[in-house]
Amino acid sequence: MSFIYPRTISITRQPAQSGGGLKPYGGVDPGEEVTLYTGLPASIQQKSTGARPDPRLPADAANRTFWRIFMPLSAGVTPGSVLRGDIATDDAGQRYFIEAPYINSLGANFLVERLEA
Repeated sequence: MSFIYPRTISITRQPAQSGGGLKPYGGVDPGEEVTLYTGLPASIQQKSTGARPDPRLPADAANRTFWRIFMPLSAGVTPGSVLRGDIATDDAGQRYFIEAPYINSLGANFLVERLEA
């Protein structure tokens, strides 16, 4: 933890879902997630707030919020190791759906959507 990266996050991935069509909606089950990284230093910054997502299910958030998660190159996150659909969880327990993972020579820069608890 540092002044620039005051938070810590872990990154997990849901196992591949099999079947489809006739099976009930599976959803995201944190108990089944596989841990990719833990204890990563991060800076989490709000980017924007959008309209309520469609199809307006009862568990949907009132508004969508998008955030940026920045990590230094020294965190060790490599290109291709984090995919769209992975979940980032911060040190406060808040979960984020990774929409667009991007890693360059400065480190990781993920566009994420905050998930409701």
